[in-house]
Amino acid sequence: MNLLRRSSIVVAALTLIGSLAAAESAWKWSGTLGARDVTLLVVGDIDIQRRADPTTAFAHIGETLKSADLVYANLEGMLVTPKGLEVDIPDKRGWRHPGPEGVLALRAWNIKTVGVANNVAFDRPNILETLRVLDANGIAHTGGGRNIAEAHKPAIVERKGVRVGFLQYTARWYRDDEQLATDTEPGVAKISSRDGVTIDPADVDRVRADVRVLRPLVDIIVVSHHNRDGATATQFPGAARPERSATPRDQHVSEPYQKQFAHLALDAGADFVYGHGTHTIQGVELYKGKPILYAMGHSAFDQPGYENAKDGLIARAIIRGRQIARVSFVPVSRNDHNDVFMLEPSSTEGARLVDIVKRESAADLALPVDGHEVVLLDRNSARATTQARR
Repeated sequence: MNLLRRSSIVVAALTLIGSLAAAESAWKWSGTLGARDVTLLVVGDIDIQRRADPTTAFAHIGETLKSADLVYANLEGMLVTPKGLEVDIPDKRGWRHPGPEGVLALRAWNIKTVGVANNVAFDRPNILETLRVLDANGIAHTGGGRNIAEAHKPAIVERKGVRVGFLQYTARWYRDDEQLATDTEPGVAKISSRDGVTIDPADVDRVRADVRVLRPLVDIIVVSHHNRDGATATQFPGAARPERSATPRDQHVSEPYQKQFAHLALDAGADFVYGHGTHTIQGVELYKGKPILYAMGHSAFDQPGYENAKDGLIARAIIRGRQIARVSFVPVSRNDHNDVFMLEPSSTEGARLVDIVKRESAADLALPVDGHEVVLLDRNSARATTQARR
């Protein structure tokens, strides 16, 4: 950790300089905001590596992140020193671990809570080391642990007297014996769907139990999962895998099990559900008045081979009076340096991404543009409320 500590000093100075230069650059969100309201930002997959200064990945949105009370993201990679392609994750060609320095960007830009349950959480020692790095840097986490009980343990964060709980699972992995938590071995929490339609009943029961145990401990529950995306060749030998068909599956289209997962989590008592891991964006939904974003796409993502997978969303939730009062989102992309930036919904590229979300959402969901964001839920608006799908 000596290198990490030395890097921290340098990055802290660089971040201070960058913050002073960009003090007025936070996104201009719409909607009224009271002094006691809590703002939660949910961002897409994060994988920061191959940078002299890790904080540059958020140079264009850092002030937006810092202006929020709470930021949550899927951490797409292990914070361990990489050994090389084809070595770090033998079953995933071309992938390498980001390295421990990536935590500096999380810490510098207010990303204080992450989920670690995803397919690139490999292997058991690396999962434990990643959690140690997060703990050492004061970043709360969920989805992984020293055993299955810890992997299912929520991250609970309090802001302005409001307690928010987070749970995360993965529906995609490579090796049970190196990734999935057991009663006695470290790993991540999972939900299993062999066919993309149904979920293992035992996992359904576990998700329901997790939410119900968490419900009386917090005011707001956010549940996320790493999308199955057709599963992997090693995960379910012999199972049907849509990506092997002559016509590749359109990954903008949610699989049926994703809807089942989102609905069962909300029915159990969750307030907000979202998905990640497809490297694309997908549709959104209001289910019994509660928001779902089926795939958030990327945020800062430096992994080789994904330079052209730039689409993503940032979602903002306003928590008022211990309930989610408003949810909106803004499309994001990345530039030639892989730095993430936000897009006006009315811009050419922003409108293209918004159109994808609308195309994959229910036709009766209005999704109006309000200022610089697209509104999914606004409890102060009768029009938005009546769009809730029952």
